[in-house]
Amino acid sequence: QAMHASLSAGETVFPATAKQTSAPRPRRSESGIIVEGLDNCMVKFSKCCTPVPGDPVVGFITRGYGVSIHRKDCPNADPARRKPEEAGRWVEVSWVDGEQTSYHTSLEVSAKDRDGLALDVAMALSAQKAKLSNMSARAQPDGYAVVILDLVVKDQKELTSIINKLSQVPGVLGVRRATG
Repeated sequence: QAMHASLSAGETVFPATAKQTSAPRPRRSESGIIVEGLDNCMVKFSKCCTPVPGDPVVGFITRGYGVSIHRKDCPNADPARRKPEEAGRWVEVSWVDGEQTSYHTSLEVSAKDRDGLALDVAMALSAQKAKLSNMSARAQPDGYAVVILDLVVKDQKELTSIINKLSQVPGVLGVRRATG
């Protein structure tokens, strides 16, 4: 009743039970990346190394395009190749836990060239339920072939599973992440 009397008198009343506290909000990021603790900073994933969740990553502050995200093993992010005048533009970044989104990445498959190689690679991808956005194969004059795969994956775990399956295809000599 005291509260009703105060309200009718025009006073503002905040009962103790309704006290607002500022609880920390869970971090959210549309990109799946946190840049030095900032939420929803504009980011783009570098096409040279196509990072996916689980990859160790680093960010580079671009001029006008936000933060470009590179895998730490990307040649373009190599500390030895960085220009001294750009040292302050490299920032720590991290993946947001639990983000469910998809990421584009590329693999390079090296194999002994043979009939049916591309089909066997496609079948291995199908067995993994991999989302393939592009596939190109070219024969080399030395009897070997290179197959480039553009994939959509949710994280490094899924990508590792795909790489392991592709490595089992007869004639495949190696599977690696495409860079630069």
